[in-house]
Amino acid sequence: MTHTPPNDQTIVDEYFKLRTNRKRSRLAWLFGMIATYGLTPDALEGFSWGPEASIYIQGKRRPVSPVHPQWAIIFRLKEEQPRNWQDCLQSLSEQLYCAMAYQKVGVNITDLLLSHQMRKRLYRSVKRPRKVLQPLVGVS
Repeated sequence: MTHTPPNDQTIVDEYFKLRTNRKRSRLAWLFGMIATYGLTPDALEGFSWGPEASIYIQGKRRPVSPVHPQWAIIFRLKEEQPRNWQDCLQSLSEQLYCAMAYQKVGVNITDLLLSHQMRKRLYRSVKRPRKVLQPLVGVS
């Protein structure tokens, strides 16, 4: 099966579509976390907030930073974090997968993660300065 990663605007639109439905606002939060940090719901278990919109994941030495730091702000991920979300993470994950399966959400988790990986690779290559080959002096 070929997956087409959603563009940024599609992800933002899907988030706010979920967010405007009161019954799905908790799903919107989980969707936003997956889109922003590129982690599966299982990987988010036990995370804690770090500096500058980063998060700490159990078993990782360094914090995970968002590719789009503004998403953590516009999605209000820290402020909108559901109470006792750790206790209901499994249930939220199942609800999100069901909503995606029944196309109540236009983006599935696989495509969301693929999109994050592609953005991350692209932005890394843009941030790294390319080595410029120096011309050899004295060689004819």
